[in-house]
Amino acid sequence: MNMRPDAFGEARAPAIACPPRPLDELRIVPLSTGLAAIYLDAPPAGGRRPRLAVTLDGRPVPSPSLSAALPLERGGLRHLVLFTQDMPELLARDLLLTLDGVPRAEARSEWLQPPLRPLPALVEGLAASGRTRFLKMLLTTAASLFSGHGAELAALAQRMLDLCAVPVARPLGAAAFGAGHAIRSHAWAEPPAPGAPVVALGRQIGRLAGCDARSDGGLLHLHLPPAARAEGDLVIFTPDPVRLPAPNKAAAPMTAWLNGRSPAIRAWALGRVRSAAAGDPAAQALLAEMQRPDLPVRLAVRSLCVAPGGLLYAFRLEDPERLVRTLRLEIAGRHLDLDLHRGPAGTGLCAGFAPLEAEAAPCRIQMVLGSGRITTMATVQPAAFDGSEPDGFAEVWQAWHRISGPPEVNPARVLAAIRSARAPRRIPVLVQRFGSPRTGRIALIAPAGAHPDLISARAAAVGAGGWQAEILLTLPEGPAAARMRDAAAAAAALHDLPHRLVLHDARAHPAEVLRAAAALIEGPLLLLGATVLPATPGWLEDWLRHLEETPALVTAGAVLDHEGAVWEGPLDLGAEGLLRPLDGLPARRLAGTSTSFPSPELAGLSRAGVMRLLASATGHADLAPALAELAAADRAAGTASPFRVSHPFRRFGGTAHPTGFAEALRGEELRRQALPAAEGL
Repeated sequence: MNMRPDAFGEARAPAIACPPRPLDELRIVPLSTGLAAIYLDAPPAGGRRPRLAVTLDGRPVPSPSLSAALPLERGGLRHLVLFTQDMPELLARDLLLTLDGVPRAEARSEWLQPPLRPLPALVEGLAASGRTRFLKMLLTTAASLFSGHGAELAALAQRMLDLCAVPVARPLGAAAFGAGHAIRSHAWAEPPAPGAPVVALGRQIGRLAGCDARSDGGLLHLHLPPAARAEGDLVIFTPDPVRLPAPNKAAAPMTAWLNGRSPAIRAWALGRVRSAAAGDPAAQALLAEMQRPDLPVRLAVRSLCVAPGGLLYAFRLEDPERLVRTLRLEIAGRHLDLDLHRGPAGTGLCAGFAPLEAEAAPCRIQMVLGSGRITTMATVQPAAFDGSEPDGFAEVWQAWHRISGPPEVNPARVLAAIRSARAPRRIPVLVQRFGSPRTGRIALIAPAGAHPDLISARAAAVGAGGWQAEILLTLPEGPAAARMRDAAAAAAALHDLPHRLVLHDARAHPAEVLRAAAALIEGPLLLLGATVLPATPGWLEDWLRHLEETPALVTAGAVLDHEGAVWEGPLDLGAEGLLRPLDGLPARRLAGTSTSFPSPELAGLSRAGVMRLLASATGHADLAPALAELAAADRAAGTASPFRVSHPFRRFGGTAHPTGFAEALRGEELRRQALPAAEGL
């Protein structure tokens, strides 16, 4: 047998067919709706990162996508790709992963069991540096690329932080300064990496710009500018990630936060404040406060009293450097910031009503500095409001009036509203009788005044009709009481005219005194000013007949000066306040009409008016609003309050009309009783 090789002619030995190297399984991890990850673990490629590519059915994965090579604990790299794709559609495709153009792993749609892996598999086996790189990628680049998956991506980040066992630094409080700046402090010894990102974990992942961190003495301090404010947890890399929970208590003022800090941290924090002060008035104010730690501020509590529904207050603040933004009242856990009227020298005035109800509780008066820091200036036990004009209201009204401030903060209007809400107060009186014990058909009620001669002159003016009248002189207790008592006794004896001296507490208000005196009589009354006397004969019979016959509750009269011109007649209201439309007119120009606001210098009350006065539910302090309430009741009943001019009275001496705050207060009290004015004035 020919066994030579050429026995077979030119034929060659057939080549042995070697099967191709099988590809690794490409693992798939569902991340959220429409977002997936695929990965492959491979040995290192000679110290360099190979070029990675992934195709779906032969085409590149759709944008956006993100790839990384993460170190493994046992050596090698995990090649990871994140991209957007719905999971059912992804499993219906053929996936191929190549490294440097060489196919290395695949996932085929015809496989009976798709290579799905649970979420923890994504980080299992990664070295510590690999986990750090993965989390940084997820919280920064991925959060930006896949921002449309906001809430789901934020939830995914929270789960990955838990799976990677990222530590949580204990919060140790925070400081606040300027317009929204904050410094958070945490118990964490590792210093932050230079330029380390700070990420907020809320409903969405947000990278915070402009942050700055410092580490000192086992503490990590993080400055958050206004644009980086976040309420939830933060993550910072130091260089490994650490979670920074939100503070568990309210932020402290910067000045308090700096106490006890090291010089390095103080310098760093003050540098943050200086940087912010360039465009932040509140930060500028904080720097000014820090330069003046003694705070050259003085507060005077002019008045603070408990009124119906809250507190009446008046303060004067000396603040030449304008360090104080506002004053604050705090009582029983509630507080209210007050409006300050600033003068050119920095003096601040405020007066008004604070709706802070708290019986018998002390009130703290605090100043809110320009930086937002709050300091208690005084703790005061408010007194009870007795209806008097509180100290300081007139001064604040002058400042308000000078600048034509808004009506709602007018101190006169505020005080008038509170006085009208007072309940009536009965005052004790001591009554001394002189002369005949008979009771007159009409009572003349007048302050005893300062001139004993007027007591005798008033009794003489009653004349022959004295058997129909009696005189009640009201007098505050004091040194002048004995002299007035002697004058009343002499007038009663000389003119056979009953006199009663009604002694009252000097702190009682005129309307309270009138009510006390009116409670002693049985008929109508004629109210006279201390220096007002009858000027014409027949006046008593005329007034008596009118008051017994009129259906009106109150009637006004005219008072002339020594030249015969009107000194006081019915009052009226205009846009600017109280008016006296008849003042200065000669008596012959007067004509009977009706009035909206009778003057307390001369007014008559019918018996029905006296009863209505005694039954009033409003504790008026002054006479004018008490009489205006009766005139308002007349109008409501369809009865005009008359203005009688047939027997004008005359004024002898006395003081001028009130001006300034007193007049403004009277005007505001009358305005509260105003209804559409009757025609004639």
